Amino acid sequence: MVSFKSTLLNATLAITAAIPLATAGLFTSAGSAQAYTGGFNYSPSLNGINGPTEATLSQTSVSFIPDPGAILLTQRKGDFASDFTGYIKSFQTSPFISPSQFIDVGALDGTKLLSLTSLNPAIFTTQNGGTDINLSFLGLFEDGTKAEGYITFATQDKSAEADYKSGKTINASFTGLAVTSVPEPAALLGLGSVGAVMAMSRRRKSFAQ
Repeated sequence: MVSFKSTLLNATLAITAAIPLATAGLFTSAGSAQAYTGGFNYSPSLNGINGPTEATLSQTSVSFIPDPGAILLTQRKGDFASDFTGYIKSFQTSPFISPSQFIDVGALDGTKLLSLTSLNPAIFTTQNGGTDINLSFLGLFEDGTKAEGYITFATQDKSAEADYKSGKTINASFTGLAVTSVPEPAALLGLGSVGAVMAMSRRRKSFAQ
């Protein structure tokens, strides 16, 4: 009898705990049905669209040439799997203006438009042949999907960091880009509901036996 009551109590607690999690999962699924998932990279070596897009950098802006510049997307995943091209736009760095339109994926139509919301200071790494420059960022797609990524540039100027800090403009090759969508915490909670429901199911089977 004691064992029966204990099993019944465990099953009841499992059901009670699972209900809010399952409900949260349902609302999360409905609320983020249109959110983008996945990401993409950019490789200049594969860019056959009007030639490679070049860039200039200064303490006040990052400018692409032409503007907007055509880019070829690589390593496409999720909702970006069928997008082969995009257009990257110049933006102001100091003062940084948020949001700043950054990449229009696919075409210049405002769909899958990524805007920058946060930009970290440039990181300079001196190489044998020059300097690599990395800018990491946070962004937001037009549907509200959050994203994170980085942009990389290369220049043969070994004193690029000093030139940059002194206010000079650096001519550089736009060498890389990576963008990945960031899942909302609520979506992770929704994933947790799956485990809770599975646990409830196992306990129900144990109770039935």
